[in-house]
Amino acid sequence: MLAAAFLALANVSPSPPGPCDSPVVGGHAGAPGETSCTGCHGGTANTGPGSLTLTLGDTTLLYSPGETFDATVVMKQAGRDKFGFVGLALKDAGNTTIGTFTIDDMVRTRTFNDGPRKYVSHTPCGADAVPPDSLSWTFHWKAPATNVGNITLYLAGLVANHNHALSGDDTYTLTVHLVPDSTVSGVKDPASASSLRLWPNPASEAVYFALEGANSGQTVHQAEIWSAAGQLVCITDLTENKLTVAGLEAGGYRLFLRDEDGAVIGQANFVKL
Repeated sequence: MLAAAFLALANVSPSPPGPCDSPVVGGHAGAPGETSCTGCHGGTANTGPGSLTLTLGDTTLLYSPGETFDATVVMKQAGRDKFGFVGLALKDAGNTTIGTFTIDDMVRTRTFNDGPRKYVSHTPCGADAVPPDSLSWTFHWKAPATNVGNITLYLAGLVANHNHALSGDDTYTLTVHLVPDSTVSGVKDPASASSLRLWPNPASEAVYFALEGANSGQTVHQAEIWSAAGQLVCITDLTENKLTVAGLEAGGYRLFLRDEDGAVIGQANFVKL
C-alpha cells in the first residue's frame, strides 16, 4: 500500500501555471559587470515586438542632492500576460551602487541586495498582467546627499510566454543618465530677466525654444551650449527657433540665447539622450 501511494504521488501532474508563479532572481539589470535577462533566457535584447519605458517625475534628468524621483516602469507586448523588471542605479565613477530605492506597493514590487548592489524589481505576484498586453510598476529613487557626478539608471525587463522554460521570451533593456543639477547651475550665468521654454526635454535630435516673460518677442541671434562641467561646447548662429543637438554626447547642458548685441535674453537647462 505504501509503495502504491508513492507511485500515485509520482504520477501526479504539476499544477498548471497560474498567478504568483514567477520566480524571483538576483540582479540582472544589464549594468557593467552583470548580464540582463538574456543571461538565462534565450534571444537578443531589444529585438522583440514589445517595449520597455521608464518615466521619471523630474523629466529634466538633473538631480539635486537628496532629491526623490518618482518612477514608473511600463512594459508592453501584445498577447503576453507575464512581465518582469529589475532596476539598478550606479555612480558612473566606479560603477558603485548609489541612491536609495523605496516602494509603496509591497505586493507587486520589492527592493533587494545582490552582493554590494541594491535593486528594485517586480515580485512573483507583480508579474501577472490582467488583462494581458501590458503591465506597469511604480517606485521611488532618492539621490545621494551630495553631488557624486553622473549617475546611470539601468533597467532590464522580460516578457515571458509562460511556458515555464527559458525559451521563447523577449528581453528589453534601457539606460537613463542623470546629471547633477548643481554642476550645470555652476556655470556663470549672465543676468537674464526672461524665462526660456524648451521642448522636447530630454531631446535626442533637436530642441525647440520660445522666449517668455520680459524678453518675449525678441530676435535670437546666437546660441551657446555649455556642458555640465562648465565648459563651452559650441556657439552657433540661429535663424529659427530650433537647435540641433544630435551631435552632443548624452548628458546635461545649459543653453544661452543671445541677441545681436551679445546680451543673454534666455537660458535654460536641457538633457541630451
